[in-house]
Amino acid sequence: MSPTATRSEARPARRAWAPRWLVVTHRYLGVALGLLMLAWCLSGVVMLFVAYPSLPQDERLARLPQIDWARCCAFGEAIAPDARVEAAAVEQVAGRPVLRLKLAEGGRRTIDLSTGQRMAPVSRVEAAAVAGPWGHPSAIAAVARDQWTVSGEFDRVRPFWRVRLADPGATDLYVSRVSGQVVQRTTAASRFWNWLGAVPHWFYPTILRQDARLWSQVVIWSSLAGAFLTAVGLYLGLAAWRPLGDARLSPFRGLMTWHHLTGLATGVLTLTWVVSGLVSMNPWGFLESPGDPAADRIAGPAPAFADVRAALEAAAARRPTVAQARLAPLDGQVFVLAGDARLDAAGRPAPLSPADLAAAGMRLGAVAAQRLITAEDAYYFSHHEPVTLPAWRVVLADGRRAYLDPRSGALLAEMDAPARGYRWLHQGLHRFDFVPGWRQGPVWAVGVLVLLIPVAFGVALGVWLAIRRIGLDLHNLRQRWRST
Repeated sequence: MSPTATRSEARPARRAWAPRWLVVTHRYLGVALGLLMLAWCLSGVVMLFVAYPSLPQDERLARLPQIDWARCCAFGEAIAPDARVEAAAVEQVAGRPVLRLKLAEGGRRTIDLSTGQRMAPVSRVEAAAVAGPWGHPSAIAAVARDQWTVSGEFDRVRPFWRVRLADPGATDLYVSRVSGQVVQRTTAASRFWNWLGAVPHWFYPTILRQDARLWSQVVIWSSLAGAFLTAVGLYLGLAAWRPLGDARLSPFRGLMTWHHLTGLATGVLTLTWVVSGLVSMNPWGFLESPGDPAADRIAGPAPAFADVRAALEAAAARRPTVAQARLAPLDGQVFVLAGDARLDAAGRPAPLSPADLAAAGMRLGAVAAQRLITAEDAYYFSHHEPVTLPAWRVVLADGRRAYLDPRSGALLAEMDAPARGYRWLHQGLHRFDFVPGWRQGPVWAVGVLVLLIPVAFGVALGVWLAIRRIGLDLHNLRQRWRST
């Protein structure tokens, strides 16, 4: 490296174009944060094509064996008859039906309906049986927390049996030892690509992500610092720009000219991505929803366990050929959703009509419009995560939106003002998914990739130039030290 050549590239013509302290701050901050932002860009490319591992509910249900009603239903005395129930579902676990309950006063219970006793922790042998519909297990290991079950959403079902299947994809299934459910699925390909995608992009290594508060603060302050670096770079670039009255647009030479002009061209886009990434963390709760109990207004008061038990017994008497039967209360009445069939408390078919759904929508407030939708809209759409369609959409006079399951009337999604802000300030600006039909898929991915490439180039060039300039500064310091 030639110090003379580097100096001529890095320094503009002598004029008061920006405060020196700001130039130095941008330069030195750019080395550490520039590498981080380059990692964000490159991992973002991977995330366009590979999602973080997950197990959608529909896929999980599709692999469940049918409920063996012949072994059902001994409810026992584990739950008081007057206990209030928020959610209940019957499924098959390792050859016997179980009832999973979420109680209104807090806590969850799982009852073995073949014995009436609380279900014991799932054994290694039972985990193999649970994984059987997915493939042949080749290895089983006990896991409390790892890279793919690190987030807090898995806390209530820890610990797990991690079951490796003998398939070409080296699939790992995570079977909860508490509930007996398969709660996560990964493959060798998804694990490899996510180490290059979501893990660096979200700061998701287990050692950091397992401490949710620390992880949140690290992401927030790193994003703020990245936004500051980008904003300073934009200011310096504009201060040095010569759009009029000069034969050259930039006072710099060599690679510095490319960094200057590329930064001007992509700076706003870079700042948009960094700030919208910051918004995803909802810093200091500025997009916190007030906790509107829309689901409770639709479902009504939580039913007593005695009523839930009677409705499930009535449903069991019909012997429906289903993998799941779950509680689906509506307006204070108990119903059971057995597959796609909705049954009343006596076990009789009770399909929802449009009038029933409209009445449910009216319980949310003053309604501006409501109807059945069969296609996604600007607030209810799939990206890497599927959504349920058709859905009953309720638009309220105050701008809130709710989407109901037309089979049960249950609330699928709600969009209040903070949620709508999150949708546009984070998802819209981060994913650039404003255009209907252009929110996912290869066309969307290629379009965003075209935007990402020049941003990554500009960031990488800035990091390289900052490293070179810092090397020159250190060289000059050594020369001065030797001359003293």
